[in-house]
Amino acid sequence: MTVPDSGRQQRSVWPTIVSDHAYAIRDWMTALGFIEDLLILGKDPDKIHHCQLDWPEGGRVLLSSTGERPTPCRPGTSSLHVVTATPDAVMARARIIGANVVNELVNQTDYPSREFTISDPDGNHWTFATFAG
Repeated sequence: MTVPDSGRQQRSVWPTIVSDHAYAIRDWMTALGFIEDLLILGKDPDKIHHCQLDWPEGGRVLLSSTGERPTPCRPGTSSLHVVTATPDAVMARARIIGANVVNELVNQTDYPSREFTISDPDGNHWTFATFAG
């Protein structure tokens, strides 16, 4: 299969998520604020071969359904750190969609960050934080 280029380039690290429920993960991510840049359907229309989801403040996450391509990635084994200037707003969206809260919104005392961690429907952990290094 030839994968087309969306025309939008993000020069950064692109984590990959593989999911048994890729459409649910895509919907969960867009509800939090990610923007779908590209979607390529899988061999089975219920599967995603490749999806690019951009964070508006920078960065991209790649998503595909389990079994769509050879990969060592496994569902529910990822931990991601997403930098945002507005963690309170993202947390509000997370609560609206009923996201599982792993760590509540907090101001860290040992480093300068306001952050929280939630898990997606597969169990991947997502920390949304002001800390950018």
